[in-house]
Amino acid sequence: MEQKIITSSSPEGLNQQIKEHIFDGWIPVGSHQVVTTHTQNRFSGSTHRDTMYSHEYSQTVKKG
Repeated sequence: MEQKIITSSSPEGLNQQIKEHIFDGWIPVGSHQVVTTHTQNRFSGSTHRDTMYSHEYSQTVKKG
């Protein structure tokens, strides 16, 4: 049995990769995962304006 983790920076990209892997005979295992990979606080002077987040989406798939 082969196993690998596929990743993407967007949910749409992960969905596309999952579809392609299923077409090639891979089977998703469990649910997807989302991890915050980067956080950046943005300021205007000394006033906090907002926080930007970068995420990585992943799914384990197996074959065999």
